[in-house]
Amino acid sequence: MGLRGWLLRQAALRPRVLLVACPYGTGARLLAEAEADRRGWPVAASAAEASVLVVCGRPGAELAAAVRQVRGTVPVPRALVELPPDVPADEVVAALDDAVRVLGDEPRQWREAGVLAAGTSGDDPDGTPMADRGADRDGLKLDRLHVPLGPVLADWPAGLVVETVLQGDVIQEARVRTLPADGTGDAFWTPGPGASQEEARRRTAAARLDGLGRLLGVAGWPAAAADARRLRDRLLAGALDERGRRRCVRFTRRVRRSRVLRWMLRGTGELGPGAPRRLRGDTLDRARRWLDDVEALTEERSGPGDGDDVPVDRVLALLPGLLAGTELAVARLIVAGLDPDLDRLPSAARDG
Repeated sequence: MGLRGWLLRQAALRPRVLLVACPYGTGARLLAEAEADRRGWPVAASAAEASVLVVCGRPGAELAAAVRQVRGTVPVPRALVELPPDVPADEVVAALDDAVRVLGDEPRQWREAGVLAAGTSGDDPDGTPMADRGADRDGLKLDRLHVPLGPVLADWPAGLVVETVLQGDVIQEARVRTLPADGTGDAFWTPGPGASQEEARRRTAAARLDGLGRLLGVAGWPAAAADARRLRDRLLAGALDERGRRRCVRFTRRVRRSRVLRWMLRGTGELGPGAPRRLRGDTLDRARRWLDDVEALTEERSGPGDGDDVPVDRVLALLPGLLAGTELAVARLIVAGLDPDLDRLPSAARDG
């Protein structure tokens, strides 16, 4: 018994964290990411490798049901942390401290193990995806599996669901839905009316780094993703000093020079001249524009905040056509490369 308790406490020292982003919960997500990084806690790619499930913001009914379902698949030892949208930093620290105590609580984890074994800890509102039959491009009859992407995925836009029809690992059809939050809020990345031009530029550049963090995370480059998030947090805290500018330049150069990243992103999610200027080209082109915006801030030239952001509903309208015919892994890269901020979506268009 003593050995089991000791092993639990050791496992609690460096748990893997799966962050669930809710609409209007960006501020809470940033604080949770920063605190987990400060503690050296790795980011989990899925519920199967997570120990701590952190819900950032207030989920609506459908998203809350999805969180319960995912929590039921998290192995023991496990803990759940729920952070409201306006949570202060000290409460995030306290909540993660409490998660460590829960992970090391042997009687509680035995109860969690019993619940997991009984299979009663999660809801399944949509049921198990069922397969039908359909012809593939070679005329063969293959299973068509209905698989949703989101709303609970690592490095995934808050409140987004992409309902796909798969044959093998290729998406034949895709439909986009957005989930409402429990309440309303402000778009975190949109500068307030009283913000100075410099503050607006910093916030926009920080938003680009946030998007790069997600894209690099999906691409399987966690070290670069962590660097993007640390630079994002430094920008949000204030203007970069000379050391911060040098770090930013090193980061953008390293990402630009990555041959593997170019190989992964080139040719994915291509949009032609009919698309908004900001979105034209492929995922690699869009990532380079984000890097341009970050470099513009460090070099004190015009760039982020120039007013060329694309309305979110237009980005969402492009997704089904971009995803059809792609492999599932490529679809994740395309979504991350577009980085739709659903907090900026008009409330009337959110549930649909």
